[in-house]
Amino acid sequence: MEFVTSDGRRCVLRAPIARDLNGLTRFANAFAKEKHNNPDLGLVSFDRRLTREQEGRWLREIIEGVAREEAVSVAAFVGGRVVGHSAIHRRRFKDDRHSGVFGIAVLDGYRGVGIGEKLMGEVLDRAWRIGIQLVELDVFSNNVAAIRLYEKMGFKKAGTIPDKIFRRGRYYDEDVMFLDLRKR
Repeated sequence: MEFVTSDGRRCVLRAPIARDLNGLTRFANAFAKEKHNNPDLGLVSFDRRLTREQEGRWLREIIEGVAREEAVSVAAFVGGRVVGHSAIHRRRFKDDRHSGVFGIAVLDGYRGVGIGEKLMGEVLDRAWRIGIQLVELDVFSNNVAAIRLYEKMGFKKAGTIPDKIFRRGRYYDEDVMFLDLRKR
């Protein structure tokens, strides 16, 4: 899928493939740096810089998970650079396999121009096509922009977990949200 962002950049959305490894490694490490510089960044992953080997293991797992219909994964590219990624991982057990866990990350400088919304729409559509009916996510309660986007996409707040995240001497509340794709 291709589209033009609200600030005029051409963006391509597609599943990541093996040859994207270097770009995905740079993407992950940009988040590690941003998280270090911005403790309010609403990501719990990206604790440290990753080696190409570590990112390669992750990429192989994603590609294999997509092939087995255990996950969906979409990356956003602007000018050939990975600027965003979103995935939904199916739950494992028979009783909850109809549900999945959502995650998304868009690089600073590419937020607020429609990439996140398009990424979400694409990954939710792909999840529905492989039989995922209910999608869950966690979001920092103070991440107003993300919560607004999730609500725009139809997610509902299920509750708040106080002090769920402890980072650099400070606690952060986390909201739990869900989307029933059968009602979309």
